[in-house]
Amino acid sequence: MIMMVLNKNKLKKILIFLLIILFIGGGIVFTIKKNESIPSINILDLAKAPYTQGTKKNSGYVALTCNVDLGWEDEYVISILETLKKEKVHITFNVTGKWTEKNKDLLLRIKNEGHEIGNHGYKHLDYATLSYDENYNQISTSKKIIEDALGEKTKFFQAPAGSFGTNTVKAAESLNYICFKWDVDTIDWQDRYNPEKIIERVKNKNIVDGSIILMHPTDATTKCLDDIIEIIRQKNLKPGRLSDVFIVD
Repeated sequence: MIMMVLNKNKLKKILIFLLIILFIGGGIVFTIKKNESIPSINILDLAKAPYTQGTKKNSGYVALTCNVDLGWEDEYVISILETLKKEKVHITFNVTGKWTEKNKDLLLRIKNEGHEIGNHGYKHLDYATLSYDENYNQISTSKKIIEDALGEKTKFFQAPAGSFGTNTVKAAESLNYICFKWDVDTIDWQDRYNPEKIIERVKNKNIVDGSIILMHPTDATTKCLDDIIEIIRQKNLKPGRLSDVFIVD
C-alpha cells in the first residue's frame, strides 16, 4: 500500500515535470514564431509613394498639369497658354532642366501669366532604374537651373513617365519636394492628333475633388483643352494648379 502511494507521488511529480517542460517549450516556439511574423524594417529606409491626388480636403479644385520636356512642343505650349488665358485658368507646368536651359524666355512667360512651375528632372530618363546619387543629381541639377531662371523655389516633382523608384522619392524628398503622379491620364502623347478620343477618355474618368490630370503639349491637347476645362466645371469643380489641391508648407 505504501509502495502504491510512493509510486503515485513519483508519477505525479513526473507528470508535473513534463508539463513544465512542455509549457516552456511551447513558450519558446511561440516567441520564435511571433518574431518571425514581424519583419525587421528600419522605418528610416521607407519612403512615401508619390501622391496621385491632392492632400487638401474639399479644395474645390482639380489640378491640371502639363509636362514639357522634349523641346519640339513649344508651339503647342504657346497655344495652351492662349487657351488658359481665355478661360482664366492657371495650371502647373512641369519642365525639365534641359528644356529650361534652351527656353528660359518661354518659361518666364509661363510664370508671368500666373502658372505654377514644377520640376520634371534634368533629362527624360527612367528614374526608377537610377541609384540614389543619380536621382539626386538629376533632380538637384534641374532644381538649380529652373529656380535660377524663375527666381523662386519649386515645390513639386514628377519623374518623367511617372517612373518613381524608392531612390527617386528619397532623393526628391531630401530636396524638399512633394512627389506626385496623377489619377487621370489623358494619354494625349499617344493620340496627339485625335482630340475627340482624348475628350471621351477624360469624360469616362472618375474626376473628383483633388484629382490630378496629366497632359502634354500636343496638337490634340491644344484643340480639346477647353473641353477638358468644361468637363471639370460641369462637376462643380475648378481647374487649377497643384498648389490648389495640396497642403504646402
